Amino acid sequence: MPLRDPNVGFGIGAILAPAGIIAMMLRQPKGPLRLLVDAGATDPDGARKLSSIGIPREALIERALANGVVVKEADGRCWIDQARLRQRRLRLALLVGGIAFLCVISLWILVHFTTSASN
Repeated sequence: MPLRDPNVGFGIGAILAPAGIIAMMLRQPKGPLRLLVDAGATDPDGARKLSSIGIPREALIERALANGVVVKEADGRCWIDQARLRQRRLRLALLVGGIAFLCVISLWILVHFTTSASN
């Protein structure tokens, strides 16, 4: 295998593609939960009105309100329950990790038995 073969090894695309993805992720606007945290709305005393921190509609935090991650006070101010947010993120990470683990094990079993059967 020659070292000058353009089809072998890392090309410029292997460097530019991940760099482009990282650049796109960094340019994304902050989400509503990050805006609340950055504004210091992490307890009832620091609760803020959504419009004052750049969240135009309550619909953007509707799911977080339903899950109890965002708490809405009687006067319309909102704040984030950080313990609940950490708990939900941990559950999601465990769920995704468990599913990924099961997929890898299933693929390993599938490959192992199909190659063993063909020998």
